[in-house]
Amino acid sequence: MKKRNVLMVCLVLLGSSVLFSQTVKTNGYIRNSVYSYATQKTEGSTATETHTRLYQTINVNVSSGQLSAIQLHFAGRALTDLAETDLSDLKRFKAYRFSVSGKGLFHNFLDFELGRQFLYPGLILGSLDGLNLTVKPWKNISWQIYGGMESHLLRAFKMYQPSEATVFGSRIKLNHLLNTNWHLVYLQKMYHSQTQWQIVGLNVANYSLPHLTVLLQSHYDLVNNRMHRLYLSARYQVNRKLFLSGYVKEQYPQVYNTSYFEIFEVEQYLLAGFNAAYQLNNRFNLTAMVQGVQLEEGYGNRFIVTLGDANGSLGLIYESGDLGNQLGLLIDYRYEILKNLLATVSVDFSRYRFEKRFDYDSQIANALGLSYRFSKHWNARLEYQWLRNTDFKYDQRVLNHINFIW
Repeated sequence: MKKRNVLMVCLVLLGSSVLFSQTVKTNGYIRNSVYSYATQKTEGSTATETHTRLYQTINVNVSSGQLSAIQLHFAGRALTDLAETDLSDLKRFKAYRFSVSGKGLFHNFLDFELGRQFLYPGLILGSLDGLNLTVKPWKNISWQIYGGMESHLLRAFKMYQPSEATVFGSRIKLNHLLNTNWHLVYLQKMYHSQTQWQIVGLNVANYSLPHLTVLLQSHYDLVNNRMHRLYLSARYQVNRKLFLSGYVKEQYPQVYNTSYFEIFEVEQYLLAGFNAAYQLNNRFNLTAMVQGVQLEEGYGNRFIVTLGDANGSLGLIYESGDLGNQLGLLIDYRYEILKNLLATVSVDFSRYRFEKRFDYDSQIANALGLSYRFSKHWNARLEYQWLRNTDFKYDQRVLNHINFIW
């Protein structure tokens, strides 16, 4: 194990050693999953590709009864592919979270988390191997500072060197000033000692008018000297049954240097939409959405209507414009057969045509599932998935979960 990996483990274990010297309390879950699939393409080879993968997942939080503000967190996964015996450790073992945190320390003055963690500090960041620190000197003011290395792309038990992917940022939150919450945000990301992102911005949430919430996110890219993200939305409650919302977003995709999508030229897009939700009666609700997107390649529209209740929904989707056309049917429903035995069904049928093709193609995807709760701590789920389109003659998958929750 390299020195930087050892350092991360030692820092987390140093914090956790305090916990194990006291009375320990834990909560979390352990999941064992079996995922099998068989696919055959419509063109080329007629051979069927089959895989069976075994996943063991654990998510656990550990705290001390006498020092409950300090916690140890771990979320990880191990993979075994029965058809691929030479799977590398980078793909076999993953750590999504491995950290020590403290919340409300020194009379609610300080929060911290040290180790691997997921962050959304007012803008898109992702996973970080480092320190996240928040101080709250007054009731409505807090200052967040975070820094370290970007987590490994595959979330493997490995850390990048500081020269490879360094991240630093800050956020200042000022709440309840003029019926508004204000967030000043800053993010700097270095990749091989060169600045990849340097984004500064302002997030605002206003509640001045009754039943109306207005959100604004304005982020500027200092590296490329351009507006990186501009997002404006409003949500209004007309009455007890009717809600209206709308939004406009203009943004450049935020692509990582290690991502496959770096091979594409980054272009700005403009997205706008309007939503309405109406409660028909005590059981059913109706939602409607209209979206429009503007890209360099052209303009596209999307219309979605959904009828739903507490058990699921039935929806229709229609897309048109320069990017192609599609008409689809969406069904997602669950039904309690017996006590603790739940059946679910999902259907996605679409008929689509790409921009430069005149013939329509069809695609259908189904998922049937059964879930059963054996006790307060044990439950299991079995799901069958089936897909067919112009590229695949068939794609069949079986997914099984056994969960222990405590």
